Amino acid sequence: MGHTRLGTLPATRKWKQVIDLIAEGASAARIAEATIDAWRQAFAKVQDDGGFREAVWWMTQMGVAGGQQNPLGYLDSAGLDVSNCESGIDFAVALSTAIEERVSLYPKRSALTELAQRALLSVVTEHLHDRQQSFMPSADDLKGAVRRLGKVKEFGEFSRKFFKQLTHECLQFFLTQATPAQIGDSRRFRTATEVGQFGRALETHCWEASEIVEKFSGEWLSKNRYEGGGKIPRETAEKFGWYAMKKIQTELEARARKDG
Repeated sequence: MGHTRLGTLPATRKWKQVIDLIAEGASAARIAEATIDAWRQAFAKVQDDGGFREAVWWMTQMGVAGGQQNPLGYLDSAGLDVSNCESGIDFAVALSTAIEERVSLYPKRSALTELAQRALLSVVTEHLHDRQQSFMPSADDLKGAVRRLGKVKEFGEFSRKFFKQLTHECLQFFLTQATPAQIGDSRRFRTATEVGQFGRALETHCWEASEIVEKFSGEWLSKNRYEGGGKIPRETAEKFGWYAMKKIQTELEARARKDG
């Protein structure tokens, strides 16, 4: 099976600009924008990445399932074995297995596969755990938590968390290769603690930028679920995923320009 990676930092002028901005102490907004610009070419190469497509597919299917009379039964029929799931962690394990089984069928696999899967599993675990009321969760609790994702507002929030997490993971993937050289006396970061502070600032920036997809995602689910008679085909879900990422990318660029 072929294996294509997002790769290490390319030796291009755009990446040199990213490193220069870090060294100069530029804001998270400017560095995020420069990073987006520099990794655009690498990102374009993985538009058919199986991991991203599967992550988006299952995220949207959770929203579709929420509108079904039997949410877990619907997901099971779609290929997600949740028969023994009672907690958010159980669900995430089953989801990881389902994604891996599908991804193995794709001819190419990139680092985006791992980033997209990690982002989705993190958000799913957190989202379901926070909405299961019992100290000892049951299948009924899990069903109720998934059912809530059928609500427009709830799905919008869930979608926003996923795209924010994935955007942050992608930026961090590249930036962690540049920041070690900027730690030390008379450099951008004096300590690893300062690197962590910068990472948190970058994450906050991604969260704020992802607001643009929250309302859009909820409305998208409502419209396409209605038009599809309660279901949403893969092709439609995949187009939604790439469009949402593009919206965040554009928003990051706009925020960087405002930051000056």
